[in-house]
Amino acid sequence: MARQNIYLGKSVPDVGKPGLDSIKEVSGICKSIVRDYKRGKIGYRTAMSRLNLMELIIARDSDFTFNARKERRGRVIVEKYRKKLKSGRTRKKKSKRRKKRR
Repeated sequence: MARQNIYLGKSVPDVGKPGLDSIKEVSGICKSIVRDYKRGKIGYRTAMSRLNLMELIIARDSDFTFNARKERRGRVIVEKYRKKLKSGRTRKKKSKRRKKRR
């Protein structure tokens, strides 16, 4: 099975080796996900799904799993941006529907 690239953010340059290999990249991707949400490019559900996927990638990536400190730091960064996303969420106003007269 071929490995597929998954879109996580638009403007995060790949530093070093191909793929996710540094804390700086984790932070940049998370930051761009939250920025895309705030600009209205993606919805809340999509943004949260991407942050959850980011945490899964950190848990499974060999660059992070062999270094427990790096993995823990990556998870802390994702959690920080998850909280930012939750705090910046605005609720949609419910429209008042009129009852039809018969």
